[in-house]
Amino acid sequence: MLKNIWTIYKTDLKHIGTNYAAAIVVLALCILPSLYAWFNIKASWDPYGQSATSQIKIAVVNNDQGTTLNGKEINVGDQVVEELKNNDLMGWQFMSEKEAQTLLEEGKVYASLTIPTDFSQDISSLVTTDVKKGKIIYQVNEKINAIAPKLTSKGATGVQESINQTIVKTVSGILLEAGKELGIEIQEKVLPELSHVHSQLEELVSKFGEMNELVDTAHRGGIQLKDLIQSIQNDLPLIESTIDSAKQTATGLEGFITSSKSALSDFVPTLKSDLELVSVISGELKTYTQGVKDAISSGSEQAPQVVDRLISKVDGTQGLIQSFIKMLKSFNKFPAGRFDEMIAQLEGVQGDLARVQQLLEKVKGQLATGEGPDLTVFDQILTLLNDVSNTADSIVKRFDDEIAPSLNQVIDKAYETAESVLTVLNEASNKLPDVTNLLNTAYSGSDQGISAIEYINGKLPEAEEKLQTLTEKLGEINSSEGLQEVLTLIQEGIAQRESFMATPVELVEETLFPMHNYGTAMTPFYSVLAQWVGMTLLISMLAVHARGEYKKSEEYFGKLLLFLSIALLQGLIIALGDLYLLKIYCMNPLLFVGGILFTSVVFTFIIYSLVSVFGNVGKVVSIILLVLQVAGSGGTFPIQLTPKFFQIIYPFLPFTYAISFARESIGGVVQSVLSRDIVILSTYIIVAILVSVFLKKPLNRLMSGFSDKFKESGLGE
Repeated sequence: MLKNIWTIYKTDLKHIGTNYAAAIVVLALCILPSLYAWFNIKASWDPYGQSATSQIKIAVVNNDQGTTLNGKEINVGDQVVEELKNNDLMGWQFMSEKEAQTLLEEGKVYASLTIPTDFSQDISSLVTTDVKKGKIIYQVNEKINAIAPKLTSKGATGVQESINQTIVKTVSGILLEAGKELGIEIQEKVLPELSHVHSQLEELVSKFGEMNELVDTAHRGGIQLKDLIQSIQNDLPLIESTIDSAKQTATGLEGFITSSKSALSDFVPTLKSDLELVSVISGELKTYTQGVKDAISSGSEQAPQVVDRLISKVDGTQGLIQSFIKMLKSFNKFPAGRFDEMIAQLEGVQGDLARVQQLLEKVKGQLATGEGPDLTVFDQILTLLNDVSNTADSIVKRFDDEIAPSLNQVIDKAYETAESVLTVLNEASNKLPDVTNLLNTAYSGSDQGISAIEYINGKLPEAEEKLQTLTEKLGEINSSEGLQEVLTLIQEGIAQRESFMATPVELVEETLFPMHNYGTAMTPFYSVLAQWVGMTLLISMLAVHARGEYKKSEEYFGKLLLFLSIALLQGLIIALGDLYLLKIYCMNPLLFVGGILFTSVVFTFIIYSLVSVFGNVGKVVSIILLVLQVAGSGGTFPIQLTPKFFQIIYPFLPFTYAISFARESIGGVVQSVLSRDIVILSTYIIVAILVSVFLKKPLNRLMSGFSDKFKESGLGE
């Protein structure tokens, strides 16, 4: 297959080399697309430059009769004409109104600007009560050219801006001069007198702050004192009742503790005997446990009942221990109580008994199911009961020396506290009558003080308000910052302020990825367009079918090599001519050449595949694509300015990405954009190959009948 493809390619090259007519045609096909690109790029090199726009003629008619402003004769129309004579942005032509109208109608000038007779009078009305805007009449003949009205409108707008700046500068100069004279008079005569009066009033007003604060504080204090006294008076009966109740409670507590001390002497021996009982019971439990073990070992039928009785004894012992713990915790709440260690020991005993109970419940369950229990469990029970007995014996031995004295100490401390509380309450009760008399006297005095303060407080705001108003008025006039700054501004830098009023904002332009001129900016579009046109010419002049017996795939790739070779020559000539003949601005010349060659390859695959597969219909499709891409690729106008249809097809057109590739190489690369262009252009190649390889044979058969019928008409080749 590769051999036949190469044979087709070599045969085509041989025919070109041996036939001068074929060589001339191929040479012309290589050069013609570049000429198409170069002529268009050069023609649009700088259409909006000053040297070009100065050739666009605009008629200027000045009918302004002038006016008088502030005793001075002015004619703004004459000033406009003088500025336009020094302005070469457009081809300004100065003439009469009649001549301008005739030339505009005949198309010898593109537009006209007419300054009316009352232009200066309307402009100067800014400093009068009847303000009118000045008008300049702009007429344009739009049928002469599509672009010219846009350029003339730009020139008219420029004149409007220039006049606006002149008017603002002139009027602001008059106002600033008048303000300067007024400022000098104010600064030299009025300000010194106002300053003296204002300083004295400020000093007086400043004292009102202290007086108001003092009166307000005294008034608030008097009211708060009165409220506090009244609150305490209201609470005195409750306080007296509370003290009496507390005294009774303290007396009862004292009696209770006294009686408790005598009862404690009977309670302590009982507590000791109960603890000794725990020790005795633990010994009995050990003996009983051994009996249960023996009964189970001998297979006694009464073993379950014996286990139940042992569980009941353990449960009763637990209840006794729990009552000891609760009692000791109650005593432990008193400051003198120190029974933490004993409580911990008893809780440990309770835990051991709980474990014994769990083990016995386990044995009971095993007996109930007929399962022989593990007798080693009783060894664990005996060990736990032995710990219980030892702990109980330890507590009993320490009882007389440690526990009983601590219990007595708790009762003694509680008794002392009750006596102290009762003493304090008695003293408080004795002083209550003195407190009542003192509060009554203070309440009567607070009423008189509040009345006097309220009278003063009512008069001070009125006096302060009047003086404050007067001081503020003078302060506004004699403002140390505002007035001085205004006077300084209106007396200094009048020329600079005139300039600022005329143009308060300057536009600072910064260009990202500069293209330097319009021709360079249009190079991507015209170069890509020339490549498509060149390939369309090439496919129209050269055959896509090989002579001889070849497979469709061999014919496709064999002829493709010739078209690719010529297309690459076309692209190379276009790229080198752009760079070195037209000398376009280009950031990456090698990338630009490579991109143009890559575009040639893509366009070759697209157009050649269309014609190879569809025949003459493919040529028609390539021309339709050319028409759509010229308008829909965003090569000239932004795609957002085109109709909705072109905005929809824009992302699917090869021109879109080929032009973008060229722009990246000329203006500067954004890697994500360049990568996208390469991937999508490569996709066109892959799709063209797949369609040609798999559909060429069936579609050729399908289209052959149509081609033969068209030839019968005598209109086609």
